[in-house]
Amino acid sequence: MRRLIAIGAIAGLAVWVVAQVSGNDMLGSYAKSLNAAKSLSTTMTVQRIGGSSSTLTVDLAKPNKARIDTPTQLIVADGTNIITYDKGDKSYFKKPETDSDLKDLFKSDELNLFGSFFDADFYKGKVVSSKSGGQKVRKGVSYDVVVASMDTKGKKTASFYLDPKDKLAKVGEFVLNDAGATETVLVMTKDYSVDGNQAATVFAFNAPDGAREITAEELNAGKWYENLGEAEAMAKKLNRPLFVDFYADW
Repeated sequence: MRRLIAIGAIAGLAVWVVAQVSGNDMLGSYAKSLNAAKSLSTTMTVQRIGGSSSTLTVDLAKPNKARIDTPTQLIVADGTNIITYDKGDKSYFKKPETDSDLKDLFKSDELNLFGSFFDADFYKGKVVSSKSGGQKVRKGVSYDVVVASMDTKGKKTASFYLDPKDKLAKVGEFVLNDAGATETVLVMTKDYSVDGNQAATVFAFNAPDGAREITAEELNAGKWYENLGEAEAMAKKLNRPLFVDFYADW
């Protein structure tokens, strides 16, 4: 009887270890698989639960090219510059491309699924812990799910739906619970192509008719500053009024 109990305990421990390893390693395996790809092209839907829905297209190519087309912006990284075109304002801003700026393009929930393409360590430091969420079916497709905690306070979680065939995340669900409010962003890819042929023109930016190039000063003119000195300097440089918004707790 003692031997059976001991064997049972060891078996239980083995199951627990396997579960721990699978939960911790699934996200790393996905990041490694995506980072090994030479190119990626996809169309995706971004749905804010209770809010708006939008369609984006993403094209990526090694070593340093990207094209991200959203309803409001077109971002093109051609290996030399990163150009951001504002569709509403019909203006674009160009800056020299750096490795860090390229990786920073994927910080948002909308583009988080693709961060590992250029950075195999994309999730290190961003994910506090991760575990297996088992298998789930979405629209008739079965996925292996990884649930990740994205902050130490447990306010934000991300669920990555991995395709069992290629280990790549095809769906992402990002949930933020803060101050009693919940915000959910659902990212669903389609027409997902890895290592396919891409036309050279994909990563070429051609300014639309009537578009104008703006300077860094003009780009930053509308942003909020937390440093009054910096705000005053920018207002003086552009000859624009300074608006101060503040509050106080009494």
